Amino acid sequence: RQGELPREPIPLWRRQIGGGYSGPLVADGRVWVHSRQGEEEVVSCLKLATGEVLWRRSYAAPFRQDSSARSHGLGPYATPVLREGRLFTFGVTSILMVWDAVDGRLLWRRDSAEEFAPAFPYFGAASSPLVWRDRVLVHLGGHPRGRMEDASSGAMVALRVADGSEIWRWVGDPPAVGATPVAFEVGGQPQIVFKTLRLMVGVDPRSGRELWRVPWPVREDNTIVTPLVLDGRLITSDFDRGLSAWAVESEGHSWTLRRLWESREASMSMSSPVRAGGMVVGFSHLHRGQLFVLDAATGEVTWRGPARRGEHATLVSWGDEVLVFADDGWLTVHEVEDRRLVELARYRLGDTVGWSHPAVADGGIVYRDDASLVVAALSPP
Repeated sequence: RQGELPREPIPLWRRQIGGGYSGPLVADGRVWVHSRQGEEEVVSCLKLATGEVLWRRSYAAPFRQDSSARSHGLGPYATPVLREGRLFTFGVTSILMVWDAVDGRLLWRRDSAEEFAPAFPYFGAASSPLVWRDRVLVHLGGHPRGRMEDASSGAMVALRVADGSEIWRWVGDPPAVGATPVAFEVGGQPQIVFKTLRLMVGVDPRSGRELWRVPWPVREDNTIVTPLVLDGRLITSDFDRGLSAWAVESEGHSWTLRRLWESREASMSMSSPVRAGGMVVGFSHLHRGQLFVLDAATGEVTWRGPARRGEHATLVSWGDEVLVFADDGWLTVHEVEDRRLVELARYRLGDTVGWSHPAVADGGIVYRDDASLVVAALSPP
């Protein structure tokens, strides 16, 4: 509880890894992280206990950030995916690399530039890959710089995990700036929902057949928020779009979306919602940054935190608790209680903007601080 834990985390080790906002992954006593050093993107694997570098690989990925987003750096932004001994990284210029997670061997790669120009969204690719059964899904293609309303071309592709061969593709709109695809199931039908530059789409992950679509234009094309599936409801937001929930329903052999509710009490811009304690917890960009709790069934905002919390916060669900990593370097731990958030503890994690997801492991926290990867204990041993 607040006051019982140290205000400052206990540092265990720190390693220079380079820039970027891609979140770390932790499993089996190892940490994997994707970063940038100069004109290259770097993938590193370290021992969780000591910070010893087990392997490190790099590849050329020159990138010039749009002038309106210089504060966001040069990437990479997308958090990697770890599945059955393979590490999937998706770089800022839309290069998908698949590595052997243990020894760092490159298994295969797919470069969007081999097919599309522009090859990536104008702020850089930020959507993580989605691994579903024997395939990995990524949205290739991009948007022209300086002409945000002028869509280029792109395709959501399903590639075989084993060798990168293409299984199917959906063609209909270029990729969103962010917003990672999400897998769920309705009435025995597996579906993948993803956002594009102008749409929100559901497809059958087995065949790529489009099941449904809804228009989803976002001001300044800042489509970033990953949808949340909760109790059969599809809940999402984006910049100045408020919050919306739909039921995904079948009508014979076709599928439709029925809007359940819409709310303007909160709206998310660069932070995706999470589930905790049976409620939706999010960080609204309204009121200059504000945490909120929402009832998924009704759309009622049951609690709001103090205003002016900042531009961005990353939320991690941990059972009934939520970790909030704010852009001022503070990590706060909250519990959902009586349809509201109760703060349990807070920690100062650094002096730089925290845009990436931290990872929790063995009673500690793994996070990025500027160009460093840090592992710290949140309580005394």
